[in-house]
Amino acid sequence: MNIIPRMINNAFGDREPWQIAAVTCTATLSTIWLWNFLCQDETLYKRGKKQLFKLARRYVPSIRKKVQEQCISITQSFEKEFIGRIGEVPFLVQLPDTGLSDELIMDVIKTHVEMNGGFNWKAGLVSGTVYRVDDNLSQLMGKVYTAASYTNPLHPDVFTGICKLEGEVVRIACRLFHGDEETCGTMTTGGTESILLACKTYRDYAREVKGIKKPEIVMPVTAHAAFEKAAQFLNIKMRIVPVNEHSFTVSIKAMKSMITRNTIMLVGSAPNFPYGTMDNIEAISELGVKYNIPVHVDACLGGFLICFMAESGYPLPPFDFRLPGVTSISADTHKVSTCIERNR
Repeated sequence: MNIIPRMINNAFGDREPWQIAAVTCTATLSTIWLWNFLCQDETLYKRGKKQLFKLARRYVPSIRKKVQEQCISITQSFEKEFIGRIGEVPFLVQLPDTGLSDELIMDVIKTHVEMNGGFNWKAGLVSGTVYRVDDNLSQLMGKVYTAASYTNPLHPDVFTGICKLEGEVVRIACRLFHGDEETCGTMTTGGTESILLACKTYRDYAREVKGIKKPEIVMPVTAHAAFEKAAQFLNIKMRIVPVNEHSFTVSIKAMKSMITRNTIMLVGSAPNFPYGTMDNIEAISELGVKYNIPVHVDACLGGFLICFMAESGYPLPPFDFRLPGVTSISADTHKVSTCIERNR
């Protein structure tokens, strides 16, 4: 038991105190540097590739020239396409000397709204961009926006009624997705913010409750790009799961294999954006229960449509809070929810 101390004493027996202190500090700092170098969010292999590419761009003329040519080509192509869609409409690049009349402002707005690049979006021919165009609904929304345009939900003491309306929308959504009295929610600016808030919640929960310092999300390759944005903002590692080549739904077997001690959430889409297919949320829920991992269902695209499918005679497998593993759902009221009409 005394061999190691004797070896250390023999090695430093003829050293000055300052030399021992210097060696100790150097060894400690070197160990910390090596640890930080090896144990980063990105693997050593990825960082090596990035550094190699940076050096090649800087010091290899042919590569630097090729990259510059591609950047210029992309910029010119974008400008040509964009300017071509604008036509002869001039750009306003500074404040006018005098204010514009109401009529002129509306003329400018009308001109720019009708500048649609040749896409017939009013006919519902631009999937994923505009979901329904209804003149009566547009007029109603215009009146609502006019009445509420100066309200601020951040101040419920001043705008109590707006806070009440938000609570009612949240409670209705909770009931549509079969939540109970403990189910809660919030209104956001859209699906991206909803997904970002879900990821932040699970990251913070995993850090405080489970002690996870290097969080990971296990998600299908077909999941919305907002998850990647959230991962970059919140410093979360993504583990991308492939989909079945026939059903285009996430591979449950592959998802299970990617779960680690650092997994903070599992993701399923109902439906996804690329194919409109619904992942097997039941199976994902079972994984969540088995491994005690929260499950987020992204229903931003069609959540407020599929919750009415059973009532319309097209029952679907459960995808919402009826499943014990599902802990959160994101759904957009501004998409296909405006397509719902009851027979009268």
